[in-house]
Amino acid sequence: MSYSLGVDLGTTFVAAAIARASGVEMFTLGDRTVVTPAVVYLREDSTLVSGDAAARRAVSSPDRVGREFKRRLGDPTPVMLGGSPYAVTALLGALLHDVVARVGETEGAVPDRVVLTHPANWGPFRRELFEEVPQLAGLSAPWMVTEPEAAAAHYAASRQLGDGDVIAVYDLGGGTFDATVLRKHPGGIEILGTPEGIERLGGVDFDEAILSYVNYTAGGALAELDMSDPQTAVALARLRQDCVLAKEALSIDTETTIPVFLPGRHFDVRLARSDFEDMVRAPIESTIGTLSRTLRSAQVAPEQLSAVLLVGGSSRIPLIARMISDALGRPTVVDAHPKYAVALGAAALAGTPATPGAGAPPGGPPRMAPDAVTPETIPAQRDARNGAGAGGTLAAAAVAAPATVEQTAATPPGAAPSTVDPPPTRPPGPGGPPHQAWPPGPGHSPAPPAAGGRGGPPPAAPPPLSDDTGGGRRRVLAVSTAVVVLLALIAGGVYLGVNRFFSDSAPEAPGASAPAAPEPAPQNPAPAQPAAPAASVPIPTIGPTIEVGGTPGFAAVSPTGKQAYVAGRGAGVVTVIDTAVNKVTARIPIPSGPPQYLTFSPDGRRVYVSIWNDARTIADVAVLDTTTNSVIATIPVRTRPFLGAVTPDGKRLYVPNHDSGTVSVIDTGTNAVVGEIKVAPNPHWIEFSRDGTRAYTANHESNVISVLDVASGTVLAQVPVQTSPHSLAVHPTRPLVANVNYDSASVTMIDTNTQKVIATIPVGKNPQEITWAPDGRFAYTANLTDNTVSVINAETFQVTATIPTGAAPTSVAVLPNGQQAYVTNLDAGTLSVLDLAG
Repeated sequence: MSYSLGVDLGTTFVAAAIARASGVEMFTLGDRTVVTPAVVYLREDSTLVSGDAAARRAVSSPDRVGREFKRRLGDPTPVMLGGSPYAVTALLGALLHDVVARVGETEGAVPDRVVLTHPANWGPFRRELFEEVPQLAGLSAPWMVTEPEAAAAHYAASRQLGDGDVIAVYDLGGGTFDATVLRKHPGGIEILGTPEGIERLGGVDFDEAILSYVNYTAGGALAELDMSDPQTAVALARLRQDCVLAKEALSIDTETTIPVFLPGRHFDVRLARSDFEDMVRAPIESTIGTLSRTLRSAQVAPEQLSAVLLVGGSSRIPLIARMISDALGRPTVVDAHPKYAVALGAAALAGTPATPGAGAPPGGPPRMAPDAVTPETIPAQRDARNGAGAGGTLAAAAVAAPATVEQTAATPPGAAPSTVDPPPTRPPGPGGPPHQAWPPGPGHSPAPPAAGGRGGPPPAAPPPLSDDTGGGRRRVLAVSTAVVVLLALIAGGVYLGVNRFFSDSAPEAPGASAPAAPEPAPQNPAPAQPAAPAASVPIPTIGPTIEVGGTPGFAAVSPTGKQAYVAGRGAGVVTVIDTAVNKVTARIPIPSGPPQYLTFSPDGRRVYVSIWNDARTIADVAVLDTTTNSVIATIPVRTRPFLGAVTPDGKRLYVPNHDSGTVSVIDTGTNAVVGEIKVAPNPHWIEFSRDGTRAYTANHESNVISVLDVASGTVLAQVPVQTSPHSLAVHPTRPLVANVNYDSASVTMIDTNTQKVIATIPVGKNPQEITWAPDGRFAYTANLTDNTVSVINAETFQVTATIPTGAAPTSVAVLPNGQQAYVTNLDAGTLSVLDLAG
């Protein structure tokens, strides 16, 4: 009997569905489940085994196993299996070949047509790479559709979806998140706007958050295991699987127990749904922000949606449906098995007769060769030139009919999995792997570390708790630790695989070590890892106005983001705002004089207040203890101190002295000036590079930016800019410094690799301060005379929006999570709140 096949090559699982004249149904690929793991194993005879057979071998030979490699498509670095390099396309091709071969063996014939799916937010380069996969699997020109289109097709077939109805597809799978808006019309389904996604966010990251929770609850027991003991690898493999089962159980139950069997030790870890939800709430919020941006791109208001379709296995988490309904006010729809929706929809599309003129490519029907994946078809690395011109060669999804496959090419019963010989090993590139907190494992190349935000990288994690710590407190901190690990995973793309958790089969990055479990945190701790910030939008939304009184001249946000401190110049106070409710919670008198600028220490325990008056008779730095909100020391400096910066290690405070052309260096342990650096007249602002080796000062009266070597305390370079540079900001991830030029109404962008100006951007009149969004996509300037904030795109170096504020905006303070910013309005006595994520 003829049939068509739909295949969903996911990050963690592969699913297949069959369409016959009688209907569409899933095809069972796994030994005990409908889906099969997206795992490959390199046998000693250079044969690639996939699916459950590969997963079973992961325990004994973890260095020969590759998993979750779909995330790596487009990365030229090959996947290493047994010491040999393999391209991601080759491994995906092996998976696909085995799926088609198994289906053909069971059905007794090859499929008439095949439809493959891919994420909607893939660009031309990755779509072109993905086109190689069916060729390597022996399929010629199958129909390629996006995953949300396939899911919508399944939804339309199983429920009433009328012409003109609009739905949003929320697809949270094992390794990625995608959001798409679609409209049903008589001719099919069309994508509205631009789909968006989060590249490295999915169920595997939630699994690793649970694993981190277990490790912390056990007092760091996993970090102490002897990885040379074969029993350890078995124990960790079992524990990882139990973490996955715990996550799935919490979609139904309110709590679960994770059994932990370590060599010589056995215990149970209780995990409540509420604790798990605390771990994943922040990343889920980021997915909803992405969904909201997709709706705006499609010019669709939430009330226009018929429903939000939840797709992907991770969308079964109950918190997701609740948060989406709360945010959008629309119903959510989820199948009993959401991970099947894409494959079922693909099969339904494959079973649809081809439209006129959309037949198979010329030159006869395509064929499938059971052994099409050969050593010659597996490049270890793809030439970068192959990406050129991809946009011109790729057609949009669903422009060709599903590929037909000749009956004579069926795989004979009992056919072995794809045989693949590894290509010659290529020498590694220059330089070692980047630092990451956990050792990388086989089949995975190290990912770049999460970039630190403004103010330098956070301090290292504190030491483990003592044995007498209360159980309730330990559980709370364990959840916090899991959240930190999860957010770090999303921000930096680091995967904590169990078979690599402390693997001795992969080299550890220099200086990397297993993090110690944290001790009870102080009142204002800095986060142990940078949180994954919300994606900023080109046009922020204007939020509420907060009355603070006096003359608020500058605002700074604590490292936790829970408080904003505002310097009230005329009032002589520092006002504290609770950012959760946007309410004033304290007013701290500054007896030495008018507070002008505020600088937090990296751990959030201190705020350094720059103090001077208009008569220039006062020049002090006050030290504010944030645990008591009181001044504990006052440090005299040369002349009017402007905005200072604390070194990433927290040991030194650098303060620019405007009238003397110097920078005072203060020991934060003794609160004493220990050095002075001469710079061009006259420094207004200072910030450190992300690694703390360089500092940059904006020299207001000499129209230059000075570049300082922190170790030697010398000036390395001076970069000419426009008139009256007032403030500057170091980009959170790129080698880029931006500064505002007060009297030129402009922003200068400086490449810190070359110390050259690469762009000058007109903004509002008298820009006084500039700040980057935590994700680095946009910068914001406070334009004093125009009463506006300019929003600058970091890629195009163009202003995307001009936002009205209160009278005389002087600073923009951004929360670390990227959700909101606070603009100080000097003459209005208020703060304007901006929603940076839309």
